[in-house]
Amino acid sequence: MHESIFAQVNQRLEYPVHWLPLASKGTSNWLYQGSDHQQPLILRVNARDDLVFGVDRTCEQAVLSTIQPFPWSVQVIANEPKSGWCVMKHHGVGLEGSVLTCVMKLQLLNAVADCQSIMSPPAISYPDLFERYQKALNRLSDAAPWLEKLSCLVEVFQALPAVQSCLTHHDLHPGNLCWQDEQLRIIDWEYAALGNPWLDAAMLHNSCALDSSILMTLPAFKQFSEADFLNGLQQAAQVNRLLEQLWYRVRA
Repeated sequence: MHESIFAQVNQRLEYPVHWLPLASKGTSNWLYQGSDHQQPLILRVNARDDLVFGVDRTCEQAVLSTIQPFPWSVQVIANEPKSGWCVMKHHGVGLEGSVLTCVMKLQLLNAVADCQSIMSPPAISYPDLFERYQKALNRLSDAAPWLEKLSCLVEVFQALPAVQSCLTHHDLHPGNLCWQDEQLRIIDWEYAALGNPWLDAAMLHNSCALDSSILMTLPAFKQFSEADFLNGLQQAAQVNRLLEQLWYRVRA
C-alpha cells in the first residue's frame, strides 16, 4: 500500500528496513514497525488532512525538533512532512488502559513542567481553529446543534483564567504515553503548539488521574488560589470535552 514511501524512507535511512503493519488503534495514521538491527523503529505514514482535522505538520515538525533533547521526548530519526512520513524510535506500547504508577506520574508532571518553559514553537490560533470548525459544521445537514456546541466552546474557552502561552500537547492521555526502561515518553505531538496550558492540565487530571493539588504546582498555575485553579480546571475540562465531540463530528 505504501511501497513508494517505504522506498523513500529506506533511501533516507540508507538501510533496507522491512516494514510490517502495526496495530494502530486510536490513530488515523498508518503505523509500521521495522528495525535497523540496532533498534526497533516506527514509521508513521500520515493520514489525509480531513482525517486529522486541526493538524499542522509544519508546526509538529518544529515541536519535535525543539523537544529532542528532553528524556521524555519521542526520538525522531527522520521526518518528512511534505512527503507524508516520520520515522521514530520505538519506545514501547502505549499505557492506554493502565493505571499510572507514582513514578510515572512524577515523570509526567516533570515533563509538562518542562513544556511550560518552552516558548519557541509556532503558536496555535484558537480563533482560527474555531472558525475552521464553523465552516466545516456549516456543511452538515444537522449543523444547528453542533454550531450551538461550538458557540458554547468559544464562550467557555474565552472565560478560562489568563495564563501565559507555552508548549501544549493538547492530547495528553495514557495512550500517548509509553514506558520503557524506567523512562516515560510522550508520543503523538500532532496537535502540539504554543498554546493554553489549561487544556493539558485538564487532560492530566481527568485522563491520567493526577491530583489537582499536584497540578497546581506546575509553573503556569502557581499564581492561582486553590479555588481559582479548580474553577479553571473545571472549565478546561469542559473545553476538552466539547473539542473532542466536535472533532469526531467533523472527522465523520
